[in-house]
Amino acid sequence: MNYSSKGIVISVENFGEADRYIQFFTKDWGMITTLAKSARKSKRRYVGGLDLFCHDEIFLKGDPKERPYLNELTVLNSFPKLREDLDKVLIAGRITQWVKKLANTATPMPSIYSLLGQSLALIEKETKPEKLELLNCIFKLKFLSLIGFKPKVDTCSKCESEEDIEGIFDMSSGGILCQSCAPKANFTDGFLLHPKQRNLINVADHLRLTHWDDIEFAESLLIPVNRLMTQFASFHTQIKLPL
Repeated sequence: MNYSSKGIVISVENFGEADRYIQFFTKDWGMITTLAKSARKSKRRYVGGLDLFCHDEIFLKGDPKERPYLNELTVLNSFPKLREDLDKVLIAGRITQWVKKLANTATPMPSIYSLLGQSLALIEKETKPEKLELLNCIFKLKFLSLIGFKPKVDTCSKCESEEDIEGIFDMSSGGILCQSCAPKANFTDGFLLHPKQRNLINVADHLRLTHWDDIEFAESLLIPVNRLMTQFASFHTQIKLPL
């Protein structure tokens, strides 16, 4: 039986003398692995759609959950300008690794599929290198919210206080502690969260990527948030993730 869907290439692995295993994050099936026969010999059959990050329409033979054969594909976007810039390749590699490590399941996740595709398109089009780090951070925050790991920063994670003040971000509780609760907590990995950092974490999942050009954030505040969210996700999933 034949199947079709749209998918983004997450990883490529050589197999035997001529074949390749291609891991796609698809719109309809989530993460799947397909066998592309003779992929290293026949460039015409797969028309340049097997490179990392390629967004394709794929046509399979066999159940998508049982390592099907990749019959053919149509390239929707190969993101050629992304590949010309090392910084863009690195950022794209990090976000795809987050998807590979935290959404590696054959379960439809259309929102994550859409987020990944939009983010790759924005990385390709971005002309300001300093905004790539912001896009990386917003992707992480949106992604964490979609998989149910959004940090709790709108209120204190212990007393539910809504004080609009600096608060301590506590890894184990998964959110901020107000100044009243922080001294009572038994933790070693606390991080003092600036109100602007707290607001970014709180609202990032609602920011519209279609209005990307309007989003600004100071680099001095952004880099610590980016690192903190990576540490937070790694702490709660027990999976080492790239910054």
